[in-house]
Amino acid sequence: MNGGSRVATGIKQIAKLANVSISTVSHVLNASAPIGSEVQERVLGIARETGYLAKRRRKASISLLSTVLLVGTKKAFPKSDRNFVAWTMLNAFRKECQSRGIRLIPQIEEENEINPDNIVEAVAKHRPQGIAVMQDDRQCLIDMLYNLPSASVILSGQDQSMRVDTVAPSNRFGAKLATDHLLDLGHKKIALLTWGNRRVAKQRTEGFLDAFRQAGLDVPISDIIDVGDYQQDVVESNFSKWLSKHNGPSPYSAFFCSADNVALGAMKALQNHGYSVPNDVSVMGFDNALFGELSSPSLSTIHVPMEEIGHVALNLLEEALTLPDGERSARRVELGCRLILRNSTGIPNTSFSKS
Repeated sequence: MNGGSRVATGIKQIAKLANVSISTVSHVLNASAPIGSEVQERVLGIARETGYLAKRRRKASISLLSTVLLVGTKKAFPKSDRNFVAWTMLNAFRKECQSRGIRLIPQIEEENEINPDNIVEAVAKHRPQGIAVMQDDRQCLIDMLYNLPSASVILSGQDQSMRVDTVAPSNRFGAKLATDHLLDLGHKKIALLTWGNRRVAKQRTEGFLDAFRQAGLDVPISDIIDVGDYQQDVVESNFSKWLSKHNGPSPYSAFFCSADNVALGAMKALQNHGYSVPNDVSVMGFDNALFGELSSPSLSTIHVPMEEIGHVALNLLEEALTLPDGERSARRVELGCRLILRNSTGIPNTSFSKS
């Protein structure tokens, strides 16, 4: 069956489900004739629910975007519990490219940071239409991307100079959402467990502080604890030392962790010190990685739409190819996060005290 027949079959199915003629469906989808709002909404609703609109969008994008250079560091490419977020985002991006018929050329950096010169060489060699960069938004990299002939987008990053397209989760909003929930449960003393100076960690720290500002509470700058890394085993070791030094979690009744790996390491350290989660202390994560759902107790967290990031990134690349140079402003897209409530958070235990 050729492509035209597949499209026709799709329209026939929509017409049957909507109880209208094929020509009516065609007019609605192509905006080629005035159609009543009730019929229009019914046809578009069915086209959306059956996946026809998404398939039509992808079919139209194939001719515009055929080759993408995907750049990332070696630690982001293999699947493991240490990089589950990056791997999930990467895998979703690969699948999206496959569904659109886009050839993906991986550029894997051996070091922990991407070398801009290597991207320049790869672009000269492969001549891709688009460049997708994984989780690296350093200014030197942005400066280089801006001057390349190919369209560029950064996945899970931001360009403060607004010259290169970026798509990322709403880190600050999500962190505020998590902290708001802990405050609503009645927790008054909440500590933030974070690490390093990455922009993502800083944004989540700001969201944590935003929640206290909006609630009219003292901003708990002194309640930010750097656990040194996001790797679960490192967090467990470092936070265990912190617990020993501070004689347990007191005065905190809850810990908001700026990544699920941090939360899982913190929970393990608390349990090793004899504390029950959430009976003695609540723990909240951020990312909604699979391991959090399977932990004991299961981890309350913030869901990051990792699967959507690649879809939006490809749309940005496609859009960049439709306008002449200099006639399009850079886009910064933030995707909404949502609260996932499981078993690691609860109301404060007022009878609990450290032994």
